[in-house]
Amino acid sequence: MAYTVVFFDLETTGLDTEKCDIVQIAAVCGTRTFNAHVVPLGEITKEANRVTGFLVADGVLYRRGTPVATVPLHQALSSFIEFVGSFCGPVYLAAHNARRFDVPVLNRALRESSLLREFQRSVSSYLDTFLLAKWMFTNIHSYSLQYMAQRFLGKTFDAHNALEDAKILQELFGVWKPGRKAVANSLV
Repeated sequence: MAYTVVFFDLETTGLDTEKCDIVQIAAVCGTRTFNAHVVPLGEITKEANRVTGFLVADGVLYRRGTPVATVPLHQALSSFIEFVGSFCGPVYLAAHNARRFDVPVLNRALRESSLLREFQRSVSSYLDTFLLAKWMFTNIHSYSLQYMAQRFLGKTFDAHNALEDAKILQELFGVWKPGRKAVANSLV
């Protein structure tokens, strides 16, 4: 492979890419993983709580009632950059629905933390696995990660846990074995 793909996912306080906060950022490449949780500055919306199970009470982050260890956002992003930068390039950072959600949220957080330039030295491009799936499989009725995990891998998983989502993306990519053209058409 002429490039390295690092699969990542974000869990956030909501769906508004211009103001939601990162609650979890995770990534996987081969057997190596990265996972960090952050106590968000903004409130977690009811819909985000329902989907992800994240809740903040008295300054503590919980997921489905269990306290989660957290780090400050700047530290999480710096560690993420270090993780991504440890792979041989060019590095494609892949997420499901990257173009419409993960990329705008991550880039805004990196910019606000004054880390965007440092990050850009480690990442060549983003790869959107949602676009990749639409390019490769025109005859399926859903492109949700849960549906594709069931269809292509025959499994269910702890969806909306960023680390589990990233692991499933890596597995799907391995099964799909996309060619250069499919990958090129899915870069954002």
